Amino acid sequence: MIYFRGKALESVAPVMVEDIRVSPIPRTPLVRDRPIQGGADFVRMHDGTRTITITFGLLVQDPEARQNSIDAITRWALSDQPAPMQLPYRNNRMIDVICTSLPEPSARQWWESRLAITFVAYEPYFYASEEKSAACGTAFYVAGDAPPAMWITRTVASASTGDYYSDGTDIMFFSAIPAGNLVVDLNRQTIAVSGTSIMSSLMFNSSFIIPRTGSITINGTGTVHWRERWRS
Repeated sequence: MIYFRGKALESVAPVMVEDIRVSPIPRTPLVRDRPIQGGADFVRMHDGTRTITITFGLLVQDPEARQNSIDAITRWALSDQPAPMQLPYRNNRMIDVICTSLPEPSARQWWESRLAITFVAYEPYFYASEEKSAACGTAFYVAGDAPPAMWITRTVASASTGDYYSDGTDIMFFSAIPAGNLVVDLNRQTIAVSGTSIMSSLMFNSSFIIPRTGSITINGTGTVHWRERWRS
């Protein structure tokens, strides 16, 4: 069954799913133009957005009942923000999507058997439904074949100075951290205390820790949280 925002498509209308097509993640090279010579220097590859297209038949012959089913499918698919979807054969893996194309039923051939609905995943990875965590300074292992979603949290009882976080390769130095609930989002590269940005506290000789798979130890004070992610 296909679940979106916790509700199955098959539960809102009598549909027969014909196919589910998950596009591959497009790979876009990021380059830097050379100021004098021709050509460009390669910087890195960037993963783009992907689409999920569901084709289905609507097992209703009565025109009015068929339209009611289309309305129910529309309400099921529409959301103001990307929301989790779970597809068949991907146990315990979710992907955040938003609907960009609704079914287009024919008013003349209202009995047509094939309709389609399209979702876009701007964050193109499937992620584990389970969130994991480990205390800073403790070795942990991240599975998956895509960079995990990873963040650090800490409750700061009183303002502190001289704090840092390091994975042995990159290190983040802080001039000061005010009291409150600290969240360091390593994917979006943001730092906030109780919802207020403290990016100005990150010192110039710092570099954000890059989320990756494998065995990791992040030294510092607090808790590391992560969700494992996959490309398919």
